[in-house]
Amino acid sequence: MNGRTPAWTNLLQRAAGILRPILVIASLASVTFVKEAGAYSLNGKTWASGSIVLQLGLGSSNVPLADGNTSWNSAVAPVLSMWNERVQRIQLSGVMNSTAPASSGDRVNSVVFAPDIFGQSFGSGTLGVAYYIMQGSNLIEADVLLNKAQKFDSYRGPLRFATTGTCIADIRRVFLHELGHAIGLNHVLGDAIMNAVISNRDVLAPDDIAGAQAMYGVPAPAPAPTSTPSPTSNPSRLANISTRMKVGLNDEVLIGGFIIKGSQPKKLIIRAMGPSLALNGIAGAMSDPVLELHGPTGRIAENDDWQTSLQAAEISASGVAPGQTHEAAVIATLAPGNYTALVRGRGNTQGIALVEVYELDAPSTRMVNLSTRGRIGVDEEVLIGGLIVQGATGKKVIVRALGPSLSGAVGNALSNPTLAMYNSAGQLVASNDDWALNNQKAEIIASTVAPSDSRESAVVATLAPGNYTAIVRGANNTQGVGLVEVYDLEP
Repeated sequence: MNGRTPAWTNLLQRAAGILRPILVIASLASVTFVKEAGAYSLNGKTWASGSIVLQLGLGSSNVPLADGNTSWNSAVAPVLSMWNERVQRIQLSGVMNSTAPASSGDRVNSVVFAPDIFGQSFGSGTLGVAYYIMQGSNLIEADVLLNKAQKFDSYRGPLRFATTGTCIADIRRVFLHELGHAIGLNHVLGDAIMNAVISNRDVLAPDDIAGAQAMYGVPAPAPAPTSTPSPTSNPSRLANISTRMKVGLNDEVLIGGFIIKGSQPKKLIIRAMGPSLALNGIAGAMSDPVLELHGPTGRIAENDDWQTSLQAAEISASGVAPGQTHEAAVIATLAPGNYTALVRGRGNTQGIALVEVYELDAPSTRMVNLSTRGRIGVDEEVLIGGLIVQGATGKKVIVRALGPSLSGAVGNALSNPTLAMYNSAGQLVASNDDWALNNQKAEIIASTVAPSDSRESAVVATLAPGNYTAIVRGANNTQGVGLVEVYDLEP
């Protein structure tokens, strides 16, 4: 192997109840199946059938990546589908931009950059490891730790090298390899993703696929299309919203709004995160966010430090409890109407914080409008809004970035906001600066919610089910208070 081309990993495993990690290349439990064209190797441990949720907590990149992504999480997210479409018994899903800290033994499957392997050195040339825990023959946890000391980018095709001759690792193919370990594959020789040394291959090889299918089965073929599709019982909806931005004082606190539409109440969890962002490399994260939930008749609930809440047990059982004690959370069952989540720093502290709203029940009642107002800066302090579309079909929305129309209501309104939307693969879905100059102008006006100032931005898009990010900046790096909104344009 080229001495300047690093190995992916040394595979680590830990048996339940045994604290000492064991370095293995092919464990005693593994079985190698040799075929004419090559081989695959299994470590003898598999997941129970069902969904495996990974907390994607790699954070945003400081500069755009080679493939256009602005987030490491978005760069690696397509890997989940690359494995999912090849197997039957398990399906991998990801929580985008998770702030859950990586911890061995918590039964949370974390994907993070790390300085070491839970206290142990990565060793020379190691890009990452899959650190898994088993109980009997079942895998019950797998953490993917990427070596933060290594140089990563995101690109397709042949390996790229720095001027010094050092390999620049493609994070997507590294994650594709590590996720193979996480589901039960060992290293192999030959042209395969599961080879121990990174190569020009950036997609699964036949041997990789055969190994995964030996454990989890071959996916059923897609049903033949019918001339008259039956109506869907799973209509698309906005199922999760989040916004990360700099939280200041007075008019510059973070204000997230949402509208619930339907005939039945909806159960939600609202989280305010800060310390977890610092653990994921976000400079200037808020140390102690306080959360207030307001409804049509006033304040509904407030929390500072979720573990001291009377709802602590229920929050923990939700599966999306904050990762740090000084973060806040509230669970509420809300009647249809307009609601606001306000995030500020305890003791008038300031910093970057994240507010999130998750559905905890069935989609008979849905969120139809999402908005967040706060101070927009530069670099890490831009406004980053996230949303998840769930269901069987696409969802038509309008996304707006407002600033000038806030003048009079707030001080220091952003004078010229720009808007860019990205999908989970980091691909630009739509962008705009000055909606009246947009080729969608007529469609924006027809939506009945066109911005009132021509310097504000808007895009109309039909979004397939998946994760999306809206980034609002000031044109020419200007700063001020701005607002991002998403409206559901369907009945």
